[in-house]
Amino acid sequence: MCLGTSFPAWQAEAIRELMRLPEVEIGLLILPDRADSPGGIRRLLAEPRHLLWNLYNKGYIQRRSVASRSVDMSDELRGVPDIICQTLPVGRFGEALSEEDLEVIRGHDLDVILRFAFGILKGDILETPRYGVWSFHHGDEREYRGQPPGFWEMMEGETTVGTILQRITERLDGGTVLERGRFKLTPHSYRRTRDEAFSGGAVFASIAVRRILSGDMSRVDAAPSTTEAPLRRSPSNTTMLRFLLRQMAAFLRSQWQGMALASKWSVGIADVPVASLLEGAVPEFSWAPEQGKSRYLADPFLDPTGATSTVLVEDYDHDSHRGVISALDLDGDRVARPVLDAGVHASYPYLLTRDGDVYCIPETYQAEEVRLYRSLSFPEKWELAGVLLGGGRFLDPTIVRHRDRWWLFCTYEGADSNTKLYAFHSIDLEGPWEQHVLNPIKCDVTSSRPGGTPFMVDGSLFRPAQDSSSSYGGAVAINRVDRLDPDGFEETIVTRIGPLQTGRYRAGIHTVSGHGERTVVDGRRDVFVFSAFRRELKGRLRRLLRRR
Repeated sequence: MCLGTSFPAWQAEAIRELMRLPEVEIGLLILPDRADSPGGIRRLLAEPRHLLWNLYNKGYIQRRSVASRSVDMSDELRGVPDIICQTLPVGRFGEALSEEDLEVIRGHDLDVILRFAFGILKGDILETPRYGVWSFHHGDEREYRGQPPGFWEMMEGETTVGTILQRITERLDGGTVLERGRFKLTPHSYRRTRDEAFSGGAVFASIAVRRILSGDMSRVDAAPSTTEAPLRRSPSNTTMLRFLLRQMAAFLRSQWQGMALASKWSVGIADVPVASLLEGAVPEFSWAPEQGKSRYLADPFLDPTGATSTVLVEDYDHDSHRGVISALDLDGDRVARPVLDAGVHASYPYLLTRDGDVYCIPETYQAEEVRLYRSLSFPEKWELAGVLLGGGRFLDPTIVRHRDRWWLFCTYEGADSNTKLYAFHSIDLEGPWEQHVLNPIKCDVTSSRPGGTPFMVDGSLFRPAQDSSSSYGGAVAINRVDRLDPDGFEETIVTRIGPLQTGRYRAGIHTVSGHGERTVVDGRRDVFVFSAFRRELKGRLRRLLRRR
């Protein structure tokens, strides 16, 4: 259901994601038969109470929005039949299709109708396609129904904005939820927040179809949402003035923080098993000494054999803007010494054992591959044992053996690096590795990106993940993996760790690793680092000059 063959960019991406599936064919374009709406000025003046919102939304946001940029798909949709439908009013706001139009649509034997046009649909059209009419709603329907997307979340101080794909019913924003995601809210930019929610969820229709193709009907057949959240409306002029003032203050604050502050991470150690974190209590950590003004240590991973008190860390230098892998003796002087230089920026030195050997899988996204290093003499000497994945800028690759195969979790460097989780699986550690059929298997800025070593408790697998909703590396969510197989993935957030409430490192935490009776984390504080300030200033000046 659409207005023609030109679509906003996020809708075009949703359609293209579907068209990439060999089992999918676009069978029909369903177009509304509507006269042109009143001209721009007349329409704005018709709603004087919402004048500022309409000016802001139509005059600025929709013109500057990347997600709303018009994309011509006439070539890709050439040959697809169409039908122009007249609608009949139902109640105050609803509309239904005529029986004649419904008969034509039934003749195409559609599996799904994806709704990008028309109003609040009622009647038999909702049951005409085999799996219903699907529609996007940009907001978590459990709290935010109605419109505008993302606006009221910003006004009420939320850190995320939701997006759902639903099989719609006659109840507004009360359909059956097929896919759900949470995306980062940018306090100083409504446009960026809106684009994040729109573009981030564009893949949902493809994921929902892939679930059906794999035989999973649980979500399509689930009960509709029972939300009783109030319906939101467009903001008044007074609300818009408050909103714009908040945006201005948030923008100035973000510019100052981005210029003047840099992250300073350190490694925290507690003599408790990592499973104790599931109880919600955060232990007291002792901290490794900082390694100088321009360096920090992050991403700690304990010796997976338990034979030593060594932890591998990212050893980052603000001056060189590059990290190497260093070793730290927790029962010794706790001074970092480099042990692995990958030739590119390296971080997140994930460790595992197999057949008595210790392996390290560091993040080397600049090399566009996931490398497997084998220890010849732990922790000082390593050899490259293979490349597990190539052709992508993989972040925080985390590997775990679960049941009959190896699983690799990661995100990709870019706009969705903290939001979209990808999984690969293989019978052998060296590969070949196969993509999960539902990739990305999760879209949630609060609990997707890997954040440490998965662990088992009472037969259940728990996966630490970064919560970057308030800031990068703000906290760690511990997820219980409820389903993990080649056709499905489900997990539930059990608890969150951080930011820490005591000590110097209270700005964030983004890695948790444990072995035996010891747990390590990293903690962040934000400080002024001259080399980081100089690099940021140069970058902003270059961008400014390019615009001139």
